[in-house]
Amino acid sequence: MLASFSRHNGNVFTPAADMETMGTRIRLWEPGYVYSAVSRTVDRAFLFKPNHSRDDHLLDARCHPEALRPDNDLLPAPSIIDIIGSSIARALRAHPVDLHWAESNINHIHFGIGLHSAHIEEASRFLQHANSLIAREVNKTWDREGHVFAGPARVEPCLDDEVVPHQMVYAVTNTVKDGLVETVGESPFFSTFRHLTRGDPLRFWYIDWNAWFDAGGPRTRTHRIKDYLEWVELELAPLPGLAEMAEHRRRTWIRRHVREVEEKARKEVASAGRTFMGVPALFAVAPRGRPSNPKRSGRQPLCHTTVPALYREYRKRHRDFMDEYRKASLDYRNGDFEREFPVGSFRPPLITVYTSSAL
Repeated sequence: MLASFSRHNGNVFTPAADMETMGTRIRLWEPGYVYSAVSRTVDRAFLFKPNHSRDDHLLDARCHPEALRPDNDLLPAPSIIDIIGSSIARALRAHPVDLHWAESNINHIHFGIGLHSAHIEEASRFLQHANSLIAREVNKTWDREGHVFAGPARVEPCLDDEVVPHQMVYAVTNTVKDGLVETVGESPFFSTFRHLTRGDPLRFWYIDWNAWFDAGGPRTRTHRIKDYLEWVELELAPLPGLAEMAEHRRRTWIRRHVREVEEKARKEVASAGRTFMGVPALFAVAPRGRPSNPKRSGRQPLCHTTVPALYREYRKRHRDFMDEYRKASLDYRNGDFEREFPVGSFRPPLITVYTSSAL
């Protein structure tokens, strides 16, 4: 059975069978699993390129360095790091799930989402809310319109606790494996690495525009936009598979495995006669730029696991789920709008259309 698994991250295996090309897969959300999710930008555009100030990574470099001080009227502008961090924190506050990691690359974001039974309906809502907030502010930053994300996030479950830390390391070291930076520590993108390995707080800010408009907006001269600046902290849940470790041992485990990936990437880059792109070059790229030699989207695995028996059991359960989902979908499209969909999925929303006879 191991022959049907492709090697991934050392001793961790991802099933090679039942893989799909990039597209929208019907999701099966189940409690007790951690889900690896990736949201990618339209045409792989470099919309998450760094733009922060050297003095403050939460401010756009074009912004005055004192803009976050409450005792002046300077209006701050968020960096891409702050946009992603505050958006994820706000979405997490509205839709509680266990967030284990969140890592940005130049054109995609990795999430690690854990679910309890009470969170089943919140997982998709969390991703939608976070991506919506990110897209709105990214478009404002780069003075653009249109979609930021190419489509729904690509989501796969991790079936056992042993595979979860390796998926986290894969997300954290993604910028290194892509040849953008030589070490994770120098990455200029949004990352939870320093929080996971040093305990650095994940604190971000945003302007509560809804509260500003509710208070009168531009019609009221007795308040400033800056009065509605809010701070929010992003909290990560303990990582399954490492939760029983003492905190210092858990941080050491993550640092060691990250270093192993960094060393391997350096050897591969050197043997290929290439160099890492480097931080200055990443700041210099255009946000509307795209890869000159874009990768073809790989085939999407059904799940991630180190245990072949778990994969076989999940594959059967997923096929049964899809059979039931297809039947429910057919009934729904044929007019049975009260049709129950299988547990772990959601019935499409009903759309009410009002017409008027007064024409």
